[in-house]
Amino acid sequence: MTLFTKIEKVIVFSLRDIISPWSPPLCTRFMVYYFRRRGMKIYGQPNYLSAKIWFDGADYSLIELNDGCTISSNVRILTHDGAPYTIGRSIGITFDEPYVIFRPVRIGPFSFIGTNSLLMPGTDIGHGAIVGGGSVVRGKVPPWTIVVGNPAEPIGDSRDFLQSQLKKAGLDDLLRQFRQHVDVTRPK
Repeated sequence: MTLFTKIEKVIVFSLRDIISPWSPPLCTRFMVYYFRRRGMKIYGQPNYLSAKIWFDGADYSLIELNDGCTISSNVRILTHDGAPYTIGRSIGITFDEPYVIFRPVRIGPFSFIGTNSLLMPGTDIGHGAIVGGGSVVRGKVPPWTIVVGNPAEPIGDSRDFLQSQLKKAGLDDLLRQFRQHVDVTRPK
């Protein structure tokens, strides 16, 4: 990382911390602009990116965010794993240079990542999926799936969750819209 890049990062992240409490939507747009410039693949406009997300800066180009996604506070997104190098050294393997595994992370359109979650290298979150707060996720999360826990396990369908919340809130107009757009007879 060049000196200019380091100075730019300090300035950008300081501005982020100033903007965020006053206007989270502006902060999201500001950070999208910065991360795109740094090589992150961002398609469309994320719904919300908390100012307290930690994106693995080893290679931003390994991270893909899609339109309408929401990433809550204190989420960590990792794209590299140096454990094989450390373990290899512990048993006497001599490496010419550190051995680090890099894998991309993809967050699908209109997916929701809950607070304090950890996305491991190689994670692929599907369209409309929900990652419950505090979850540790690796691998593929299918579209419309809710996962929770450590390790994250599927517990339901995000469309069913939305339908139940609309019913509980008595939002009949929105419930009718939901039924027009979603096949409520789909197989489970």
